[in-house]
Amino acid sequence: MSTALVSLLQIKTDDVESPQERYQRVIDQLSVIAQGTDDKKPDLIILPELWHGGAFNIEQSVSLATTFPGPISEDICDIAATNGVWIHAGSFIENLNGSLFNTSLLVDGQGNISATYKKIHLFGFSEGESKHLTNGEEIVCVVTPLGMTALTTCYDLRFPELFRKINEKGATSILMTSGWPVPRIEHWNILTKARAIENQSIFIACNGVGTNGGTNLGGNSVVIDAWGKVLNETTTIEQVINVEIDLQNVNQVREKLPVLADRIIK
Repeated sequence: MSTALVSLLQIKTDDVESPQERYQRVIDQLSVIAQGTDDKKPDLIILPELWHGGAFNIEQSVSLATTFPGPISEDICDIAATNGVWIHAGSFIENLNGSLFNTSLLVDGQGNISATYKKIHLFGFSEGESKHLTNGEEIVCVVTPLGMTALTTCYDLRFPELFRKINEKGATSILMTSGWPVPRIEHWNILTKARAIENQSIFIACNGVGTNGGTNLGGNSVVIDAWGKVLNETTTIEQVINVEIDLQNVNQVREKLPVLADRIIK
C-alpha cells in the first residue's frame, strides 16, 4: 500500500448539548464514516480530545470516567471490526484503580484495542487537568496502516523533547487528539507544522470546535507531510476531513534532507 486515507472528524462539543446526546450522535457519524463510499473507505479515523464531556469542562468529563475495556471501547471496537477500519477514538477520562487519566484509545481494524496513551503533559497549571488527573509516563508507538505511529494529546504539542523521543522510537507518523482553544490557535498552527518539519514525520492533528467550559475550541484540524506541507483546507466547523497520504513521503524527505543524522545534542 503506497497511500492511506485518513478521516478526521472535527466534532462540535457544546455545553448546550448533553454528553449522552453527543455520544450517540458521534457514534452514529462514526459508523457512517467507517463504511466509506463506493470508491474508498478510510484506513484510519481520528477524533478530538475529550469530545464526550468537553476538554474545558473537566468536571463533566471526570463525571463520565470510563474503563478500557468498557462500554465506550466496546462501541468503538464494534464499528472498527464491522468495517475493517482503524479508529483513534480521541481521548476520555479513564478510571484506572481509582486514578484518573486523560487516555486516548486506538482500535485496530479487527476491533481490538491496539493501544492506549495516557496524556503525559496535563494542562491547567494548578487547575483543570492538573488538579483532577494523574499524568501518564509512557511514550506509545504502534504499527498502524501509516507505519510506526506515535500517540500524543493536545498540550504535549508544546514539548518538543517528547517528539524527539518519539522519533528515536522509529515513528514516521504522529497522531494528535486535541481540544485546543481559539485564543492560542496560531500557536497550534505553527507548532503542528514545526513538529512535522523538525522530526520529518507525517503529523495528523484532530482538534474540536464548539464552546465548552466557557472556552471556544479552534478547529483547524490538520494533516501535514514530512516536508511541512499542509495537505488539507482548515476549518472551524464540525465536519469530516478526508486526506490521502503518500506513505513514501517520510523516506523521501529524510533521504533528500538527512538532518536527523546530524543531531549532536541528545
